[in-house]
Amino acid sequence: GLDGDQFMSDEQAILDAADTRGKLVGDHPATQKLEGLLKQLDADTDAQRLMNDLNRHNQALAEKQAKGEPIEVDDKRKLQELQQNVAMSAILRDLQMAQMDYVDLKRKVAERIGGVGR
Repeated sequence: GLDGDQFMSDEQAILDAADTRGKLVGDHPATQKLEGLLKQLDADTDAQRLMNDLNRHNQALAEKQAKGEPIEVDDKRKLQELQQNVAMSAILRDLQMAQMDYVDLKRKVAERIGGVGR
């Protein structure tokens, strides 16, 4: 097996690589853009309200479905209206795109790590 010193130096190399990866992901434009938009959202109460309204309605619909209750036409109409409001908000539209880019970056990193040494 590995002697103690060899194990410690290998472990440190792995941890150092993980730190570097974390910094690279943090410095990546996709991450920077997402963080910038989240800061903008903090200052935009209208956009926050739109997002909260949509999230609340989605949650209410999910609860109805879980209970086996029908989703009414009015519920669907309200959902469509809320989705349109969110889509018309430039910051929320940009935020959705930035979140997709960020998730895609994280997925690629995870795939690369998962594919190594297996």
